[in-house]
Amino acid sequence: MNVCARSFPPPPESASGNWSDGETARLIDAWGPVHLRRRPRGLRLEEWRAAARAVNAHRAAAGRRFNRTRVQCQTRVRTLKQRYKEELLKQPPSGWRHLPRLHAFLASPDDDSPPGIPAGEPAVDAKQEVAEEAAGGGIGLADRWSVPRRPRNAAAGTGFCPGAVVVKLVEVYERVELARIAAEKVKMEMQQAQKAMIDAVKMEQ
Repeated sequence: MNVCARSFPPPPESASGNWSDGETARLIDAWGPVHLRRRPRGLRLEEWRAAARAVNAHRAAAGRRFNRTRVQCQTRVRTLKQRYKEELLKQPPSGWRHLPRLHAFLASPDDDSPPGIPAGEPAVDAKQEVAEEAAGGGIGLADRWSVPRRPRNAAAGTGFCPGAVVVKLVEVYERVELARIAAEKVKMEMQQAQKAMIDAVKMEQ
């Protein structure tokens, strides 16, 4: 296998920073109905990708440059589930805006709504979200135009990709191993030549 001949395109840039309320609402609305339909099984890979596309459509409408990945959406849902459990234990409820929306998808069918959970709030429009950020002194605007963070030693101009790092290590190992084999071959050929010369001298004597 010629690993050195392989070329891997740099991975697309992904979004960094905190999730906005609008992004979170879009994720819940895209994930929730599929979760209800498939539980207790989890979402399939393509269903997670569809949820990510819904989030990224909202980000594009809000003027954000980079997309959320499928893995980021899965991690966000896990975080929201944990927060949901914590919010249910509070009395009275804290008024967290995503609590009613999550309760609609995470509560058991025979569970009554805990007292104090308000009605669900409408999803935040992308333009409204941008206007709120601007009114708040530009909070969140830096995330819209900043280059995503990457590991300190990542190559300039590319995203960090563990698979590419592994392939690079394999390439280096293969070059070192080929050089070692070539050196051993030259050494053996020299030893054989020296032995042949010694044998020839002995025969002449």
